[in-house]
Amino acid sequence: MAHLHKQFDDLLTLINVEPDILAATRERLVLARTLAEKHPEGRTSYSSGSIPVGTHVQPHGGAVSDGDGGIILDRVRHPELGPDGEGEAPHAVTDALVAFIGPKLRDPERTPSYPKARVCKSRRGLKIHFGAPVNGTDVTVDLIVALRRRGGRGLWIPDLEQVQGSKKAWSASDPQGHVELLTSGADALRRTRRRAIRILKAWNAQAAKPGFSSHQLSVWAYEFVEPRMGLVGAVYAVLREAALRLQRGEPTEDPRSVSPDLKPLIPDADAERRLRVAADKLAKAIADPDDIDTVAEVLQQLFPKTMRERERSFSAASAPLSTTASLGLAGASLLLPKTRSWREDVSGGR
Repeated sequence: MAHLHKQFDDLLTLINVEPDILAATRERLVLARTLAEKHPEGRTSYSSGSIPVGTHVQPHGGAVSDGDGGIILDRVRHPELGPDGEGEAPHAVTDALVAFIGPKLRDPERTPSYPKARVCKSRRGLKIHFGAPVNGTDVTVDLIVALRRRGGRGLWIPDLEQVQGSKKAWSASDPQGHVELLTSGADALRRTRRRAIRILKAWNAQAAKPGFSSHQLSVWAYEFVEPRMGLVGAVYAVLREAALRLQRGEPTEDPRSVSPDLKPLIPDADAERRLRVAADKLAKAIADPDDIDTVAEVLQQLFPKTMRERERSFSAASAPLSTTASLGLAGASLLLPKTRSWREDVSGGR
């Protein structure tokens, strides 16, 4: 295996969510869904985002961990809600769920019990704080309050911060369908796609202002990762093809044909440059995958926060070279050349 490919495998280990944190996230999401379904408003629930797809990451210290899901309301009970009704938003229903779930979580007779738990109304539904950090991480749950769409697939998702009756108070989405797409295909393709998304999410998190939502990165991976691609090739393909798409001014459509086109979190020109710079840097390492100095320099530029944190942990532990070598960070990587940082390349563009 070429040195570059080994480094990407090791990088996946560096960005793993701690097992205790991951277990708590899964358990708390299940608990939140179970409690919501016990309320008269709770017809059914679902999990969405990184947990069911397996693309969760913890790219650096301070990264939060949350479980995403939703509760789907009974349309028969609330014909006035949503664009298929009278356009009303589910403020009252959300308040009822907040009032119901909070005491259940704090109930001392429940195992586990969370006496410091707080449930708040959020922009899309409920935000659940358990008041019990795991290894210093506040593991939370976001639970969207949603409606089935009458005239098509997917859900109506509310925006509780919008004025009642506003056309922006509801948007169409299909979180369950996205999970189905991202977990589809042959085993090898699913594995490569999942690993590539994790690397891309870690890269995106290095910037002070991430340029892309995790959902957009996942959709690009669904589009651009092909069978028999290795991990490095898959990441490069996404960076390159996404940059070319933005350069051509072409949209990224929702693969479920439910939501509006997906857009970067920063201006398109900045997003295109950020993707192109990253692709060019990775191409340099791909051209010479066994050059330890080149690979180390590229990793430092693409993942500066992750690499700095790893180096600090090695220094604190006074790890010997033989230990750091097992992670591919020995030799030249311990004496990285002073290069422009990835963030500087993004802002200045070369």
